[in-house]
Amino acid sequence: MDFALYRTIAEQQGVFTTAQARESHSEWEIRGLVAAGRWRRSPWRGVLVDGDLPDSPALHVRAAALVVGPDLVACHSTAAALWGFDVLGPATLHFLGPPQLGNRSRPGIQVHPSSLGTDDAVLVDGVWATPAARTACDVVRLTAPIHGLATLDAALRAGACTREELLAASAAQAGLRGVARLRELVPLADHRAESPMESRMRWRFIAGGLPAPDLQIEVPVDGMRRLLDTGWRRWRVGAEYDGLIAHGSREQLRSDRYRANQLTGTRWTLLHFTDVDVYRRPHQMVTTVTRACGMGRR
Repeated sequence: MDFALYRTIAEQQGVFTTAQARESHSEWEIRGLVAAGRWRRSPWRGVLVDGDLPDSPALHVRAAALVVGPDLVACHSTAAALWGFDVLGPATLHFLGPPQLGNRSRPGIQVHPSSLGTDDAVLVDGVWATPAARTACDVVRLTAPIHGLATLDAALRAGACTREELLAASAAQAGLRGVARLRELVPLADHRAESPMESRMRWRFIAGGLPAPDLQIEVPVDGMRRLLDTGWRRWRVGAEYDGLIAHGSREQLRSDRYRANQLTGTRWTLLHFTDVDVYRRPHQMVTTVTRACGMGRR
């Protein structure tokens, strides 16, 4: 065992290059250690990983950093994953550098020059990344509008930042692309949203011209309190997102129907929507809510 190499691996938190390994191991020995599971190959060519370490977002980022350079900072959805609130989950990793940065992008790795710089970078799970609030704001500005509120809700739900920090971060991004939409969404962000799809559904309602719905509405029924994901107290209308994982079992279906019947007895109208409604039929979804609330044609 070459202790110098293992000290390097420890200092680099489990990742190292084949060039570093070749300083003390032959190509045959490297292949043998990979075959035995002591080391394993990362998605990035020329970078190896300690086989005892489980896969994690931070481990992938540390491996990618050996490819693009340790002076760069994880950003966008990559930093969101490190902070625990990524709602996009793309395969591409994103890094940030100074404005004069040359092209260091590789397959699966996108490197962005930043006019705001990286002086505010913080260490997250052994990886330098943009601060949580800045990360959330970057994702909102640079991705499709439907993911914006979901990202902000997730950042608050994860406890990665506060609404005040989001407001400050959005103010610091004045003049950047998409900042107007960002500033409209920050006041609507709510940590009580339980899933990204619930947040996307809520954004569809707001974008469709409906009043912003309340979240986690308590409705007393039969001596207990039932919670509605979202709704409008004024019209006693609730709206829930039904995902396959949370609502696909037979037991859950029975529970959902019993709960819906209970709420009907309290003069509440409970509407159910799915991913098809949120992504493909938003206008019909808004129309359904409008009619249920008796607000007339919008």
